[in-house]
Amino acid sequence: MQFKPLVRCVIFDLDDTLYDCLGQRVRPSHRHAAEAMVNAGLKATVVDVFRARMRAFRLDPMLRYIDPAVCQQFNVADPEAVSRAARDAYFNCPVGPLRLFRGTRPLLRFLHSRGVKVFIVSFGEPEIQKAKVRALGLENEAAIDRIFYADRDKLLTKEAAFGRIQRDLALPADEILIVGDRPMSEIRAGKELGMHTVRIRRGEFAVQEPRDEMEQPDYEVANISGVRNLPFQWGLEIPPTTETRSHGETHRQSGKRE
Repeated sequence: MQFKPLVRCVIFDLDDTLYDCLGQRVRPSHRHAAEAMVNAGLKATVVDVFRARMRAFRLDPMLRYIDPAVCQQFNVADPEAVSRAARDAYFNCPVGPLRLFRGTRPLLRFLHSRGVKVFIVSFGEPEIQKAKVRALGLENEAAIDRIFYADRDKLLTKEAAFGRIQRDLALPADEILIVGDRPMSEIRAGKELGMHTVRIRRGEFAVQEPRDEMEQPDYEVANISGVRNLPFQWGLEIPPTTETRSHGETHRQSGKRE
């Protein structure tokens, strides 16, 4: 019989992990950034700047490549200021209706039914990420124990959130699974902490290759539904949970049902 490592906690990324960020958010966000670049002094139409951003995106999806490349194309006099305006706009693009991947909620509820603690650690502008969570209907999802919001100012990083979850649960690292789409972000952070890692290879960063062994996930799947079929022992029986709130974060604590 194949040995299956015990997993008692799963930590999910949000964008392009639990929903299709590429299909639902990336183009509107780049258009919002294009408008900001024009407003900041770039001499071109919003349509031309948007098209330039999307051409650059196809070469490299990282904003640290896209913004300077577009500034260079249009001979921007102050590329640092224009790039800063673009980044701020990109991360603050208003949130409209969003849809989860079809397999997301069934997976979350399956894990919860097996006593697995479930967390989301999202990165971006916290208020925008919270709006995404509300739009996706995850804010009051009983299967989720807590949602953390890592931010661009690094007041909370993904690495710090992962470590905090591990300390709070008092679990060994090898009983925690990280699920995300970015090798250089959550996959690296999980590997450095000794946790299991799964990459969902789709979306905005699907073309990125691991730069070294620490960005190579333990498993790679094409969609969120594939996680359930991986060779792990999912959880042990633990008491159900009740919801509490503090500091604007959603979380739950163990407790008996009345």
